[in-house]
Amino acid sequence: MKLRFFLVFLVLAIPLNAQIGGVEANKALRATVQKWISVMKEIQLKKKEWQDKKEILQNSNEALQAEATQLEAEILSAVERQKKLDTQSENSLAQKKTYNDARLALRNGLDQLDEKVSAVIPLLPEQLVNEGKIQKAITDHQGFVGRNDKDEIALNARLTPMITILLEAEKFNQVVTPFEGLTADLGDKKVILDGIYFGLAMGFASDLEGNVAYHLKPGPEGWDKQKISDPETVIKIRELIDVGKGDSDLRLIDLPIEIAK
Repeated sequence: MKLRFFLVFLVLAIPLNAQIGGVEANKALRATVQKWISVMKEIQLKKKEWQDKKEILQNSNEALQAEATQLEAEILSAVERQKKLDTQSENSLAQKKTYNDARLALRNGLDQLDEKVSAVIPLLPEQLVNEGKIQKAITDHQGFVGRNDKDEIALNARLTPMITILLEAEKFNQVVTPFEGLTADLGDKKVILDGIYFGLAMGFASDLEGNVAYHLKPGPEGWDKQKISDPETVIKIRELIDVGKGDSDLRLIDLPIEIAK
C-alpha cells in the first residue's frame, strides 16, 4: 500500500503541461518507476528469504551446538572407558604372563619329575604293577618319556599318570600286603610262592610247604629274591606269612634278618 501511494503521489506531482508535452518523458519515468518497483519487490523478497534462512541457520546452529556438546560428553565417556579397558588389559597381560611363567616352571619341573617317577617304577612289586589303574599310568608315563616332542604334550596329560603312580606307591608303602603267584626255580623244577610285602621296604616269600623261603628286596632293576639258607629262619618266614595273611593267630616272630637302611 505504501508503494502504491508513493506512485500515485509521484504521478500527481507532475505538472499537467509536462504531462501533455512530455509523453516520452512520462514513458521513461514510468519505466523507471516500474523498474524501481521491481527492485523494491526483489529487495523485500530477498529480505524475507534472508530472515527465513537466518531463522533456519540459527535453529541449525543451536542444534549443532547441542549435538557438539553431546558428542563431547560421549568422547569423554569413551576416553574413560578406554582407560579402564587399558588398565584391565594391562592386568590381563600381567596375569597371562604369570600364568605362562608358572606353566613354564611346571613344564621344566615335569622333566625332573619324569626321572624320579621312572626311578620309582622298578621299586613297585609285580602285584602292584599288574593292577589296572597303575598299570595304565605306567604305560602312559613310559610312552611320554620316550617321546622327543614332550613339550607339545598337554601338561595335564603328562602329570596325571605320574601323580597316579606316586599316590598308589605311597598307599602301598603304608600297608602290609599279602600276595600269591610268585615263582622260583629250584634246580630242575619251579615252585609257586606266596608271601607278604612290608610296604616298599621288603617282603618275604615261601612255598606252601615251608620248605624254601626268600627275602625280597627292591632294587634298581626290580625286586630281588634272596634265598634263605637257614632252615629255622625258613620255618619262621612261613609262620610270618601265615600270620600276615590271617591264616594263623597273631604273634611276634623274631627273624634274624638285617634290614638295609
